[in-house]
Amino acid sequence: MSIILPPESLDWRIKGLPAAWRGDAATLTGAGLSVLGEDLMLPAAVLRRSALEHNSRWMKRFTELTGTLIAPHGKTTMSPELFAMQMADGAWGITAANACHVRAYRAFGIDKIFMANQLVGRENIAYVAAELRDDPDFDFYCLVDSMQAIDLLEAGLAATPPGRRLQVLVELGFPGGRTGFRDDAEALAAAERIAASPHVCLRGIEAFEGIVQGLEAAERDAKVNALLQRIVRLAEHCYDTGLFSGEPILSAGGSSLFDHVARTFGEARKGRPFLVLLRSGCYLVHDSHFYQQLIDQLEARSPIAAGLGEGLRPALEVWAYVHSRPEPTRVIAGLGKRDIGEDVARPTPLAWARPGPNAAPLPLGDTHRVVRLDDQHAYLDVPADSPLQPGDMISLGISHPCTTFDKWRLLYIVDDALIVTGSVRTYF
Repeated sequence: MSIILPPESLDWRIKGLPAAWRGDAATLTGAGLSVLGEDLMLPAAVLRRSALEHNSRWMKRFTELTGTLIAPHGKTTMSPELFAMQMADGAWGITAANACHVRAYRAFGIDKIFMANQLVGRENIAYVAAELRDDPDFDFYCLVDSMQAIDLLEAGLAATPPGRRLQVLVELGFPGGRTGFRDDAEALAAAERIAASPHVCLRGIEAFEGIVQGLEAAERDAKVNALLQRIVRLAEHCYDTGLFSGEPILSAGGSSLFDHVARTFGEARKGRPFLVLLRSGCYLVHDSHFYQQLIDQLEARSPIAAGLGEGLRPALEVWAYVHSRPEPTRVIAGLGKRDIGEDVARPTPLAWARPGPNAAPLPLGDTHRVVRLDDQHAYLDVPADSPLQPGDMISLGISHPCTTFDKWRLLYIVDDALIVTGSVRTYF
């Protein structure tokens, strides 16, 4: 499968491009634009190619060693260029969150999509049914967590027949969590109904365990392991009673606890032929705070991850100018909520550079902190002896990449000298 890149000229609608730029994404690759040489109109979001390639290799090796497969969650980046990198490194397919994502993925040429959500609504069901009818190679999966969800699917598929049964996984959940059956007896009843349906077929059991990642480690791990064991027990029963159609899938694994999933489901594979599917979305880009801490914990508890050497690297940073230093310990930088996310934590100052022929990034330690974001301004607390002054450039790392990606139609791929070597586009 090859990724289709939608044609698009690059012009004033793309943040960061030089004002006189003329050309497309391909010509951007060889233009030699330099962040430190002030060739871009900052702020600009950049992705370090070396980190992307390292992270992709890291996850490929992790899945190989654990006998798992991965369908990266595409909502993190919504970027066909990054999907292509993930598919080239062996991704089983791409995970979607909703039917609009599915439609975008289909425009990119993706033919194996795992929708980690319930498929609800007339137009949503009709769209998927039409894609299944018109393309025999389209391999689609979605979730159900109630009898009502099955009712909706059966009614929608009866109204717009796809010519084959829709593949679904039963989703488990826990009280106070998100979606998913709370009661295992109800989940089994749903599995039995699905197996007998002319419109849908049972392909696996699933959950999202990451909803508990903010708990203390002991409580978190206990809840995650209990949830995963419920999945295994239900899947074993469904397999033993012949309810599955095709190779049964066990799926979970967000971006921080996938080692638990690989271990528990890996044990289940020893007795039955389950396909274990992880769905991490953030591993490719990683971050400088939230996931950095969580992956550090993962490496500490997982011998397999620890044995892979250097862990995941943050690939994404946003560069901006210092606009003002109105007080000795206050710096105002020219980026804000429209450019960088703060849904989990505020951005992390990483480095600074003074424009000039010998410009080079120098580290900014934890004495420099972002304390507030406005729409277009970042407020930094800095020590009185900070070297920063108006006109300097600073880079900020992010915490949770999803809510920075959706602020950019294009992000610049750079080498370690911060020379632009390519770009990725996003379609949120």
